[in-house]
Amino acid sequence: MKYSLGLILVFVVVGALIGMYLPWYAMGISAAVIAYIVGMKTKGSFIVGFVAGFILWVFAAYYTVLGHPSTLPGRMAELLPLKGQVSLLYVVTGIIGGLTTGLWVWAGARLRQK
Repeated sequence: MKYSLGLILVFVVVGALIGMYLPWYAMGISAAVIAYIVGMKTKGSFIVGFVAGFILWVFAAYYTVLGHPSTLPGRMAELLPLKGQVSLLYVVTGIIGGLTTGLWVWAGARLRQK
């Protein structure tokens, strides 16, 4: 349990630092490299990556809107079937980010096994 929480924290911190300077997909690639270097087991790697990606992307979306106020999130929440709730837009963003990061972490852990 402690190992997983530590890895989640590492994925979030490294992903946030990389996300400031590189494109969005670099966060996933860095997570795969970390999973490979650390030697993560395949079992449970997707869940750890999903949680880390979810946290990272929700905070990144919230921080972006907080730093640059805009009407775009509200308009996107109206465009999607979210009934104008911006908080649900953050959840959708977190799910998409969690799925991509989870797959990258699983791939990095899987590469280590071969």
